[in-house]
Amino acid sequence: MYGPILVLLFYLQRMALDARRKHRTWHHVMWSAISAVFTTLLTAGTAFLIYLFFYVGIWWIGLLLAGFALWPLIAAWAIRHVLVRLGAYRIAYYAALGSRPGKDPQAYAMCVAAWALAYDRSGKGEAWVAAKRDRRVPLGDAEVITTALVTAARGDIDIARPLMRSTLMLEENHPFIRELAGEWLACDAAERGAWKELSDDSYAASWPATPLTFFLEGVATRKVGAAGAPSTFELWTRWLFAPHRLKTRELRNAAIPPPPAEATGSSDTEVEPVEPPEKAPLPRAISAHLSIAQRSQPTPFALGITVRAWDAALSDGATHSWLARRALELDAPLGAVDRALREITLVVTDDLARIADAARLPSPASHGPIGDALGRRLRHGRLDALEAGFNAWAARKDDHISKRNLGAARAPIDEWREFIALRDAYTAAVTAGGAELRRLAFPHAFTTGSNMAAWLWNQFQEYSMSHAISKWLLDEALAVGDTEAIELGHRNCGLHVRTRLNED
Repeated sequence: MYGPILVLLFYLQRMALDARRKHRTWHHVMWSAISAVFTTLLTAGTAFLIYLFFYVGIWWIGLLLAGFALWPLIAAWAIRHVLVRLGAYRIAYYAALGSRPGKDPQAYAMCVAAWALAYDRSGKGEAWVAAKRDRRVPLGDAEVITTALVTAARGDIDIARPLMRSTLMLEENHPFIRELAGEWLACDAAERGAWKELSDDSYAASWPATPLTFFLEGVATRKVGAAGAPSTFELWTRWLFAPHRLKTRELRNAAIPPPPAEATGSSDTEVEPVEPPEKAPLPRAISAHLSIAQRSQPTPFALGITVRAWDAALSDGATHSWLARRALELDAPLGAVDRALREITLVVTDDLARIADAARLPSPASHGPIGDALGRRLRHGRLDALEAGFNAWAARKDDHISKRNLGAARAPIDEWREFIALRDAYTAAVTAGGAELRRLAFPHAFTTGSNMAAWLWNQFQEYSMSHAISKWLLDEALAVGDTEAIELGHRNCGLHVRTRLNED
């Protein structure tokens, strides 16, 4: 009986906070009022029962009832501020089992244990948490977030971050675990100074907000000057309700001054350098090439300048005349000029393609010897890399089938990580390559992805993972306008997805 009451109480509090995040004032007031009334009635009723047991002489039942009523509040505080900080992953796991109401309490307990690994110095906790995770099938958001927290505890933050965000694709949704993931991502963004990223998450309300997340989102929206940023008074209120006030005080103070007014012209906009009029096209191209090669973070603008400079230089008559004179001076054979131009084009294209791939830059819109060659090189290279990735993904299925022991041959989290890595590579490639590369890459992605989704659904009952793959394929089909893929995607995504939270 007590569990459903707590579920309702936590639900009311979350609805009030979510309404406030979305700037729905009257929704926030309504849910806050309902939550306050319900909390008052629950507290008064519990206090009356405790008093009644003491009054009739069975005080020990009153003490048990008081402890039972206060346990979720005490446990939540103890887990966050004591057990996790001590790295006591085992104790945190068992304490968390009774700290949150609702179905599947093991999910939250497993994530709390993984959270404590960040402070564990024994080095034995990772195997213990991984064993707990691997015994849970099929894959859900708890298993992915647990893996991300374990990865972060190992120090691989850049790997943990996209893995944590990937849970938004999964149909299974444990609100308490999503709160933990959202808070981790908010703290990570604050540490990196990624205020725009955090502000975007706040605007989209991607994750259920904890008081700490709510405060950090307020700081982010004020720093980037986003619409609907909290006032100074509201930011102070958020800070007072959030934990770790001593550590977050500097963030509060830094966000108190109003954000600077936006400049009429962006200071980040690059301006094409003006070369002296006497500088010939070839020296100008060499100068631009050296400039982009020395940059730690090349930009599309800089790449475009370099490509256009080389196209102008290799098409310039003065360059051809200079090469012809050098060929005569060196007594080169017939056709040496054309051969030199081809070799220069090949070398320059190779180097610029390497720079563009490393920085994930799109191909510049320049028609000339370098622009055309670079466009073909980047398009075919990225397409070949994607096809190799999808072939390797399909080969995993063939390897599992060939082993005949399907249950032992695969780990759900490994399949998910493979898919996420391939999805990220696909997104990066088509973002840089544009609509043409997307249309060329999608058929291979659709064929392989559809087969993998059907295999995971039918063979392993990995409903959430299969649904996430199908949903991603449907989004890509809509982007390229493939009617057959759209029709199949709607059918696949329309299937009922069984999770631990909706099982009868």
